[in-house]
Amino acid sequence: MSQTTNTTSTHSADQPAFIFTPERHVKQWPAVIKIASDGGHVIEHEIFLDLVLLPQDEYIKTMQNGDAAVFDRIMTGFSGIQGPDGSPLADTSDNRAALYQHVPFTEALVTAYRHANSGEAARKN
Repeated sequence: MSQTTNTTSTHSADQPAFIFTPERHVKQWPAVIKIASDGGHVIEHEIFLDLVLLPQDEYIKTMQNGDAAVFDRIMTGFSGIQGPDGSPLADTSDNRAALYQHVPFTEALVTAYRHANSGEAARKN
């Protein structure tokens, strides 16, 4: 006697099926840079990052080469950042090196990457 198992799919016509890809790209993912200000206040600036979401083993392997290697590998671009003159900051190796020395930027990058990679929706407060 054979048994039949009934399964219910949670896939609906208006929601596409999950398609596995080992490496995913997301554009314009929001991130928040938090800057300390006088009196214990924090100023938040929203920026946008283009990210490559890596398989875990590749992420760990890249970590062995240092933070800058990880940041270069997971971030393919950014917007919403201005230079000292008020013009948009170009995505150059020198500007990346300067941003990577700025803890509020790297914290925003890592947090955004983790949220995007885990599927947590970007939130606006």
